Amino acid sequence: MEWNDYQLILAVAQEASVRGAARRLGVSHATVSRRLAYLNALPTGPLIQKSPRGLWPTKAGSAVVEAAEKIERLTDESARLQRAAQGDLSGPLTISVSARVLKHLLFDAVAQFADLYPQIELTLDGSDAFADLDRAEADLVIRAAQSPPEHWVGRRLFAWGLSLYASKAYLAQTSKADRKWIVPPDGEPRWSNWIEQSPYPNPRRALTFTDIDGRFEAIKRGLGMGRAACFMADPDPQLVRLPGAPVVLAEPFWLLAHPDFAKTARARVAIQFFADALSAKRALIEGRHTIV
Repeated sequence: MEWNDYQLILAVAQEASVRGAARRLGVSHATVSRRLAYLNALPTGPLIQKSPRGLWPTKAGSAVVEAAEKIERLTDESARLQRAAQGDLSGPLTISVSARVLKHLLFDAVAQFADLYPQIELTLDGSDAFADLDRAEADLVIRAAQSPPEHWVGRRLFAWGLSLYASKAYLAQTSKADRKWIVPPDGEPRWSNWIEQSPYPNPRRALTFTDIDGRFEAIKRGLGMGRAACFMADPDPQLVRLPGAPVVLAEPFWLLAHPDFAKTARARVAIQFFADALSAKRALIEGRHTIV
């Protein structure tokens, strides 16, 4: 077996399906299925078996999974230590921050940081996924979360605010009886009962968007009223906060690094710099920005 085979068995065991393993590994369903069939036919016996709950490792497969997890931990630790070995203000620095936080709060700060520290090779990961610092998926995370891993090192800042918004044109052109809500899918805990508890509990639901950016764009285009992050909506000249709408505080922002990397000059400078950049916009983030 090659290292890729260990990774494949580990992915199948953790995802309990060929489709999930393929997605995780970034390969096709057929590739995983074909290779798994080959590995199960080896003289050592099948490594993965079917069950009512999905695919699970056999006794032999569990040994492969255990070995793969150990190798993965060692590989991740080696990657972190190599990146941390360069102790001065030069070398690679990957920051995981959501695209909307980058766009609405930190784009100018990123440009300033790059100008101040030209020897730091800055990479921005703008995906919504919370990067795993233990697996060296990033060097620094700037994310909102209730309970990030306790062993990560950094700063806890303040919570971000949510409120209710509509476009000025929509409110001017739509009677109260005809107003509708732009909503997320049912079942999201943060959104439970928010319409019923709002100053406007009666309007019906107009459109459902599964993504934050889609809902925000729909509100801007005048398709209905909706809930949005204050730091996204308050500065937008097309939008207005609904009269009497409360601000609900969500998760706090964190700036975190793995303990192995937190000791580097790059990590210390970046955490302080971006903490200051967010703190300068605290009133906007918390929804205390003056509404014109």
